[in-house]
Amino acid sequence: MPEWDEGVRHFMTYWFSGLMNGLESVDEPARKAILRECGKACAESYTVKVFQDARERSIDMEAFLAILAAKFPEATYEQLTSGTIRVRYTRCACDLVKSSLICECSAYNLRENFERAWGVPVSVTLETSILQGAPQCVFLVSPESPLR
Repeated sequence: MPEWDEGVRHFMTYWFSGLMNGLESVDEPARKAILRECGKACAESYTVKVFQDARERSIDMEAFLAILAAKFPEATYEQLTSGTIRVRYTRCACDLVKSSLICECSAYNLRENFERAWGVPVSVTLETSILQGAPQCVFLVSPESPLR
């Protein structure tokens, strides 16, 4: 992507503000559909490959989560049960930090990353959010079927 000049950056600030205002005004199913696609696209831009590489290089879940923690130092990955991972972010890593709607996008991003790494559908639940006033972002990730 070409380097943006100051005028384009200024425009994008306003454009994204309008997008966020629009997202806040649509119904929940429409918002979820839009943010699901945004989260998937964000994952595809970089993190899916990191998650998949970590999975390929891991002999077990502990090794997989350790590789992720090394790659993403602002995150911790804690295995609660054989089927549930708690993901904590000590700072918001989203490049578009402006609204708590972005947290929903982050949940879809995590879902895409874990689904692509594990090869099974997963559910992701936001427990707390920095943008909603919590000291950290915390997500629960659970596969919806046994891991392969």
